Amino acid sequence: MSRQQQHEMIMEKTSPSGTEEWYCPTCGRRMLIDWEPKFEKTILNVGDDFAIHSGAKGGLRIGSVQAKPVDVINPEDEPQPFNEDFRLTPWARWLDSVDFENLWDNEL
Repeated sequence: MSRQQQHEMIMEKTSPSGTEEWYCPTCGRRMLIDWEPKFEKTILNVGDDFAIHSGAKGGLRIGSVQAKPVDVINPEDEPQPFNEDFRLTPWARWLDSVDFENLWDNEL
């Protein structure tokens, strides 16, 4: 498996509207980036579509994102219910402890 090439993009100019024009001197890729009101990227010239392009300005670095799988269950802890959003785990535990199926079986 071959390693992808990495190209460094350069911000050439910013228009009065705030749109930035970025250029890759290695392959000729050219794109426009709008940050506001929502992020939008427009490719003007594809260049090397298989290369990883990155760039930086004012301490902000733009590059590729790498995702890694996260273990849902820690083997040292008790098994936790799977939730697509880990923030829901405490709520799922609470719902399991309430026993809703039998909640109305007891008469008051």
